[in-house]
Amino acid sequence: MAYTDYLRCISELANFGKRQSTEGRELSANTADAKARICLYGSSTAVQAFAEFERLGATMNTADQRTAFTSMVAIMRNDSSSGQEVELKDLEVVLLGVR
Repeated sequence: MAYTDYLRCISELANFGKRQSTEGRELSANTADAKARICLYGSSTAVQAFAEFERLGATMNTADQRTAFTSMVAIMRNDSSSGQEVELKDLEVVLLGVR
C-alpha cells in the first residue's frame, strides 16, 4: 500500500542521510512513487492532510510540521485499519519520539 511505502521511505531517508548516493537517489525515487500512488488512490482527507504537510515544508522541525505529519499518519492509519482511533499525542511520541 502506498501509505506504508511512503512511511517506510521517509523513515529510511531520515536515517540514511546520504541522498546523493545511489541508495539515496533510489529512496527518493521510491518516495516520489509512493506519493504519486497516494495522490491516485488515497482518500481525499489523506491527500488534503498530505498537502498541508507539504505546504509546511515536509520536515519535522516545527511543532506545526510535526502536528501536520502526525495528523496525516492518523488519517492514513484510519483509512488502512479497522477504524480504531488513536490519540494523536501517542502517535506523535511513537513516530517522532518525546520532545
